[in-house]
Amino acid sequence: MLISPLSQTMTKTPTPDSLRSGSDLAHFFGWSDDDLQPRDLSRGETHLKVARASVSGQPAALFASVAFRNGFDPLDIAALYAYHSTVDWGLLADQRGLTVFNSHWLSDTRWYQLPVIPWEDAAGQSSILESLTPRSLVSGDTERLISMQKQPTGFLQPVDDGLVERLDGWRDQALRYARDGSQVDHRLQTLYAQLFVLRTVEDRKLDSSVPALSSVAKNSQHIDWANWTKLIGAAREHIGSDLFNNEVAREIPEHVFAGVIHDLYYPKGLPASDARYDFSWIEADVLGLAYEKYLATVLQPAPPAAQRELFLSPEREVERLSVRKKSGVYYTPKFITGLLATRCIDDFFANWDGETLPRVIDFACGSGSFLVAAIDQILKHLKRQQPDRHWVREIIDGGFIAGIDVDPNAVTTARHHLWQRLVQEPHALPLPDLEHVVIVADGLDRKTWGKLDVPYDIVLGNPPFLATSMVLRRDELESLFDTAKGRFDFSYLFVEQALRVLNSNGRMGMVVPNRLFRNRNGQILREMLANKCKIQMLVDFGSTRPFDASAYVGCLIASLRKVEDIAPKYVRVIEVRSLTPEFMTALLLEAGMSQVDISNDIIKAFLARHPSSGNSWVLISESDKHSLVMFEDISVRLGTIAATWQGIRTGANDLFIFEIESSDGAHLCKAINGLGESAVIEIELLEPVVYGTEVQRYQIVSPTKRLLYPYRNGHALAEGELEKKFPNTWSYLLRNRDLLAGRSSMQQTGGKWFELVRPRAEGWLRHPKLLIRDLAPRTAFALDEFGKTFLAGGSAVVPQDQELLLPLLAYLNSDAINALVRRTTPQFRGEFQKFEPQHLQAIPVLRQLIEDENFNERLSDLALRVVAARVRENEGEAVFHESEIDGMIKDAVRARGIAVDQ
Repeated sequence: MLISPLSQTMTKTPTPDSLRSGSDLAHFFGWSDDDLQPRDLSRGETHLKVARASVSGQPAALFASVAFRNGFDPLDIAALYAYHSTVDWGLLADQRGLTVFNSHWLSDTRWYQLPVIPWEDAAGQSSILESLTPRSLVSGDTERLISMQKQPTGFLQPVDDGLVERLDGWRDQALRYARDGSQVDHRLQTLYAQLFVLRTVEDRKLDSSVPALSSVAKNSQHIDWANWTKLIGAAREHIGSDLFNNEVAREIPEHVFAGVIHDLYYPKGLPASDARYDFSWIEADVLGLAYEKYLATVLQPAPPAAQRELFLSPEREVERLSVRKKSGVYYTPKFITGLLATRCIDDFFANWDGETLPRVIDFACGSGSFLVAAIDQILKHLKRQQPDRHWVREIIDGGFIAGIDVDPNAVTTARHHLWQRLVQEPHALPLPDLEHVVIVADGLDRKTWGKLDVPYDIVLGNPPFLATSMVLRRDELESLFDTAKGRFDFSYLFVEQALRVLNSNGRMGMVVPNRLFRNRNGQILREMLANKCKIQMLVDFGSTRPFDASAYVGCLIASLRKVEDIAPKYVRVIEVRSLTPEFMTALLLEAGMSQVDISNDIIKAFLARHPSSGNSWVLISESDKHSLVMFEDISVRLGTIAATWQGIRTGANDLFIFEIESSDGAHLCKAINGLGESAVIEIELLEPVVYGTEVQRYQIVSPTKRLLYPYRNGHALAEGELEKKFPNTWSYLLRNRDLLAGRSSMQQTGGKWFELVRPRAEGWLRHPKLLIRDLAPRTAFALDEFGKTFLAGGSAVVPQDQELLLPLLAYLNSDAINALVRRTTPQFRGEFQKFEPQHLQAIPVLRQLIEDENFNERLSDLALRVVAARVRENEGEAVFHESEIDGMIKDAVRARGIAVDQ
């Protein structure tokens, strides 16, 4: 069971007794043995006993005790290990006392460290020492507390960024000087994977039969090819797998190969004297992340300039292309892979029979990050039972981990990522072959899976996010998947496929677009999930972006349920408000396991009613639901006090909407349409108009355009009347008759060829009203105070009582009401919500706004103040008055005993 890291604090002040080991030291700070990875470090005659502390698998702090000192500075050793291990904060204990340090901060040209705290003063420095507890590290207090004592003067690149920067530089060199530039990038990817494994085997001392990589480089420019032949042969024999089957090094420029080898030994800019990379200290995830960042771009030869074609030099120009967004694929951050893998695998082992291993698949595996996360979690459970058993061999040979991707480069990357993880295990060599468990195939076509087409206990993944227009093979997919209907999202098919491949007790952890929870195109999949699954947890990242995708995402953790199972009552919902914390996995796991409501600046977590249909999932807590019910008792629906309308749709805005260039002031004007064509039009048929897309929050609309509106009293003018009374307009329409008659939307309505597609009644168009765009990030109403503006697109709210216009402007634009509306409106990319009449009609309006004259007048006055401030472009004053409006509404609600959502 997860122990909340936020509850772990310093148990007592450390004493010299803690010098026995880093683990003993860590215990004083609230770290348990399950959190710690002990290790002995030596350099020369200086020996340290260290313990790396982790929160939910994420390295968090280093505790080091000096066992013996002679020659080398213990802080150099501890900080260098922490740097490799992606640990920022550390504590070194020696006979003098305690030293707090940071492995990524600098103090001038040395590692950042605070003055030594003598043992006898430790109790008086408890506030500083407390910053190394799990609670402080997870909450982010550590940096604030310690930097107040002493500010850093500089910062080091993380180890993965340092490797990527240097390897990427050599890639540029390779492409410029290679004899054949067409395959250089692919060859380098393979070579780098080989070299990462060779350095790890060397530094972990896994097999003395494999020579050191350093034996290959004569110097920083030249290679000893005989030694390379020996090394690659020994690697094939002793390291195994098919990683070393391809001998690509000879196709790389020699100086590049030699430079890469040098840079895999010697980091730049580290404060430690004679610092070297130690690949036994670097976790597979870190090297995997470096590899992913490296693969985020590809290089290709640039076409030569025309004048150079006859005088080509040995050096070619290079173009850098981003591939991160290719095919809707994005690399998944570790805190998400950790969250989904941990929760699903922990659930499997909660009722483990002690024998059966879980079968796990990611059939859109990309770089393999979910596969590595799954291996980590499975081994954690298995080693608790039998720590000396060779579990890795059983997992791979038994096909208990499976990866599929349609992209061969992704499959190669996933295999490399897995090998880098597996080489860190005891008795790792020879590495297993992976070609039978990580394969090139179509994740949506099980006929291509071969032996991997079996039932699975767990499906993990982050499927491609693609709009319908980008999906190939659409007709084929529509015949195979129930969710491939209408404007579906490509990722929905992968969730449906997951439901198909899970066994009867299977569970899945998937990244999904968060619009799945509400939008119309997710209805079929929502119904599947509601009927077939027990949804355990839904994470909605809202407008925060956990990775560089244009889509807004969520996470879905669910298990299949049998027909006879009782329908689940509740689902745990987590709404993420901020991604600033470093230890998101721990926070999300903690929030997911808790049964109480949580609300802070980072997350809001609660139990909501389990979805029971394909309708939009209104995911609110019981307390919020209670508040809403109580809110209904003190409010009326907007639709009972105001009409809601959709704006005009012309079907040809460029032909119907004009800007007036000049006029005679009474009858005729010269106008320019959207195509830049001028025409003489009768002024009587032109109405002031604003596009819904132009409407801004608290704006007083002031139209600059005119709409050609050939109607009277809600009816289209007859052709004869148009021709007789408005000959200039008639002439203009005739010139464009073919275009107007060809509108498909007009053919569907059966209207006259010169009509608008959706004309709307003149009554509300000429009435004072509030206007809003169809799509907006929040409630954003503008004011048409005198009813002189027609609306093209967008929606309108027309109060029955004109006196309600200004108070409603303030009320509907408030944060409190926006929060209510956001729970029921469809969500789209960029935080956008959809505002159409059916959504607006249901907004609850406090009766106090209608019945309390003082409340009404105060809201009206504040609305005018906001409008005036916006006109003067005084944003500070506008925000101040808006906060007054929010306070009034929240106070009115609280006065009736209703909690207001924070």
